[in-house]
Amino acid sequence: MKRPKISIIGCGVSGMTTGIVLLKEGYSVEIITEKLPEQTTSAVAAAIWLPYEIKPIELANKWSNISYQEFQKLANYPNTGISIIPTKLLLQKEEDAWWKAAIPNEFIRPLFPNELSVDSTCGYMVQAPLIETPIYLNYLLNTFHTLGGQILMKKVEDIVALSTEKELLINCAGLGSRELLHDQTMYAIQGQIVQLQASNKVPCVLAEYTFGAKGEELAYVVPRKDCVILGGTLVKYAEDTSPKEVVTEGIIKRCQELVKEIRGLPVKNIVVGLRPGRPTLRLERIDNLIHNYGHGGGGFTVSWGCALEVLELVEGRRIGF
Repeated sequence: MKRPKISIIGCGVSGMTTGIVLLKEGYSVEIITEKLPEQTTSAVAAAIWLPYEIKPIELANKWSNISYQEFQKLANYPNTGISIIPTKLLLQKEEDAWWKAAIPNEFIRPLFPNELSVDSTCGYMVQAPLIETPIYLNYLLNTFHTLGGQILMKKVEDIVALSTEKELLINCAGLGSRELLHDQTMYAIQGQIVQLQASNKVPCVLAEYTFGAKGEELAYVVPRKDCVILGGTLVKYAEDTSPKEVVTEGIIKRCQELVKEIRGLPVKNIVVGLRPGRPTLRLERIDNLIHNYGHGGGGFTVSWGCALEVLELVEGRRIGF
């Protein structure tokens, strides 16, 4: 039986990963995109492995676990930008640690009382994959090309018309799916981050709860080789991508209270990105069109699991949900 030529909309982490999985299975794949990986929302993510703002929970855990195992393998190769680092996850309620099911038991332990912050009552130390986005996205792009994948630089205006032209079309357009599909369940989740000068003395710490009256303020510190990322914000339905000084000041203050080692590190950059929010991730096939979007704040975390699910849909072994 002849295999269809596959076209993918979107060149972020979801589109690239899906393309690589399909290429490895012998499919001919092209990505249609207006932006290369370094210009997408994926490029500004803090990108520490953790299921965040993504549902349904059971499937998110399944796909996150698959991705966790793949990142563990990739961490053995220096050109991937993947490393496994101790990550402190602070909680106020134990039930918020729903993501525990995605982590192998040997890579997670409860925090000791002296490891907790003033605001937290419990938490976990996790050996978590850290994704250095500039390196990793370049690795994905190079792998995609090496496997024979093609990239067509083009803005998709009409997904219905495009699906009639293509044998099999996969939509990984992220927030762009809102306009392409008139999907009004989608919404932007605005996130502002601060990039400090890199330091190898800074631990990775994430508070798994919000701050502020509206619950739109976060506190997390992610040390990368190129910078230390401080976050952040979680503002639903906001689409302004201009950094705000008052927000920057709040991020730095919260993170300094969480991790004293960042004090004195100069600011390199301030970035605002829009996460693709949706009540539940959409992963299903309708005729010759497969959807893989709405990953919230977990695009990297579920990327390999969702890509394998897409493969199942391509080959008719699943119908999605």
